[in-house]
Amino acid sequence: MHIHLTGFSACVVLLSCLAASTTHAQSEDVIETREVVVSSTRLPDAPVDARTLPAKVTVITKEDIRKSGAKTVQEAIERATGIVMYDGIGNAFQQTIDLRGFNGQPVPNTTVFVDGQRMNEPDFNTVNFDLIPYETIDRIEIIPGAAAIYGKNAMGGVINIITKRGTDKHQATGGTLFGSFHRERYTLNASGPIGKFDYYSNFSRETESGFRDESAARISRFFGKLGYRPTEHTDITVSYTYVKDRLQQAGTLPLSQAAVDPKRNFTPGDFYDSETNVVRLNARHEFPLGFSVNANGFYRRLAQEQFTVFQSGRGTNNIMTESKGGVFQLNHNGQVLGYSNALVLGSEYTRNDFGNRSLALFPFGTSSSLRSTDETILGLYAQDTLNLTSQLIVTGGVRYDRNDLDFIDNLDVTNNGSKAFHRTTPRAGLTYLVAPGASLYFSYGQGFRVPTYNELFGSGLGPFGQGNPNLRPMRSHNYEVGAKVQIQTWGEVSMALFRADVRDEIYLVCGDPSTCNSGSPANQNIPESRRQGIEATLKTKFNQYFDGMVNYTYTQATFQTDLVLNPYFVPGVPFSVPFLEHVKKGDSIPLVPKNRLSVTGNFHPASGWTISLMGIYVGTQFHTGDEENAQPRIPGYFTLNSRIAYEQPVPGGHLSGFVMANNMMDQRYYTSGIIAQNTVTGGGAVERFVMPAPGIAIYGGLSYRFEGL
Repeated sequence: MHIHLTGFSACVVLLSCLAASTTHAQSEDVIETREVVVSSTRLPDAPVDARTLPAKVTVITKEDIRKSGAKTVQEAIERATGIVMYDGIGNAFQQTIDLRGFNGQPVPNTTVFVDGQRMNEPDFNTVNFDLIPYETIDRIEIIPGAAAIYGKNAMGGVINIITKRGTDKHQATGGTLFGSFHRERYTLNASGPIGKFDYYSNFSRETESGFRDESAARISRFFGKLGYRPTEHTDITVSYTYVKDRLQQAGTLPLSQAAVDPKRNFTPGDFYDSETNVVRLNARHEFPLGFSVNANGFYRRLAQEQFTVFQSGRGTNNIMTESKGGVFQLNHNGQVLGYSNALVLGSEYTRNDFGNRSLALFPFGTSSSLRSTDETILGLYAQDTLNLTSQLIVTGGVRYDRNDLDFIDNLDVTNNGSKAFHRTTPRAGLTYLVAPGASLYFSYGQGFRVPTYNELFGSGLGPFGQGNPNLRPMRSHNYEVGAKVQIQTWGEVSMALFRADVRDEIYLVCGDPSTCNSGSPANQNIPESRRQGIEATLKTKFNQYFDGMVNYTYTQATFQTDLVLNPYFVPGVPFSVPFLEHVKKGDSIPLVPKNRLSVTGNFHPASGWTISLMGIYVGTQFHTGDEENAQPRIPGYFTLNSRIAYEQPVPGGHLSGFVMANNMMDQRYYTSGIIAQNTVTGGGAVERFVMPAPGIAIYGGLSYRFEGL
């Protein structure tokens, strides 16, 4: 692994010195812990001190989310290190999220779980964050880098979301939010105990007219969870989620038009309509001698309608997805030859049945499809964490995955096909506790992504290219070196140097450049690409009046081989100019900014009051379709948000309110872009399209929590 370590080594030396300064401030026998994580295993088990894990884990609690003023899941995590986030759709609810230089193009490489259930859609591995009830989140754990026990499609990492459950006393909360672009949100939740049972329920309704023309949203969500603790050793929960939404999608604009009127919709009419039902069961039981078992089961049904107006026509795609499965995990925490040891053995099974019916209308005719796919996923995993000494911790893990796809094209049987992929991925880590409040670590892990059904069996229409049944899974070798330090009582520092060497990444490659423009390019594996960088976090609390946080990420995402690509194809419309890309080794992968910096400062002038300033800087990026880095970049941008919040106990409950301003300097900027033909106003010329972001926006809200016995 050839990485320049000079600057990082200096940082590690500095952190080691800081760690030494904490030795006398804390007990030698106890590690002070500010926060714990529960996702060192596939299903949550005993809480684990974050400093003992060989990874730069970020934990965002419900209090952090509330204080940040975030209105969506994406906004709640966008300031963390390692995040790649942008709007590729054109509304406030469907931003793309990926990790560590993977940009979600064409398929995300980050896996998202909610209460143990994988939320990535089985067709393109995307995550519909709008279908996750935002108000029900208890904590979010961001685990970057490939972690073998989580399975496929997690080369960038894992985002694990845990929902709330009933509290130790009855309470009910009602809240509202109003603001710019006619944003309205109404929420009502109730929770509490009933003997050995506990309950939590939430209903929310959210609407917005949108910053752009035809970017409105309408979302209704219900979530209910029932918990049962018959003994102190057994805990069972069952939950139900229902979400119904309709989201308009404004899409990108030609740069020339975005500069004049960023609110315009270039091809109006796009919308996304969905309805989802999810049932989850989670159970944990402790046995004598340090043994315990965890089990998870789920059933999910999702109906989607996607209507798209593109430059040369329009199309409708109806998708029905039914998923079911579960995880069984055996844990043992005890002593092995006098050393503390945690062993995990698990198995995972998922069955996905999904199909789509589409109809596209073009000037030259119509195109339709009627497809169905059956997917079976089986995973077996093991992980062991051994405390060799009071300071040295070794972690090792391995997972075997088998993924079977059966594809049926009901209109053209020649496209039918079946594929089976299987892979064994290892993971290893070493953590050294330098002092009670500090640790150094190294980790290595492998990850992989299975090709989607469309990449394997696609018909060649649209931007996904011709299917290739001979595609190999993407593979990655992930390395990470890091340090975590608690600086006496006022601060925490964590830093990580990471690298992912990727093999067989999937792109639309031109095998014969002389004929590539006359037909659809094919999906092919490219030999090598790479992501590497540095992540750093500083959290401070100087006194009762001031606290803050700084997150910085530097990322290099590059091709490591020469290529000829044709990344964009409009069926039935000939290219007016050659649209081939001659990519050279070292060219940057689009939509991955090298620099991301977020700074948050909080001032507490009096009891119950908080005044916050939150700034985020995102560096320049290349457009999708500019893999050869020949066009001007999407400019970097800096936005500043402010928030004033008041929280105070009142007779019978708790009252809170806030006023906040997003993008308070009213910056004009673009979060993403694509190189494409303009056949509407540009005569078929290839030009830059961009996604405008909202200007200044003002929001305010009130909530009241009634607290009973």
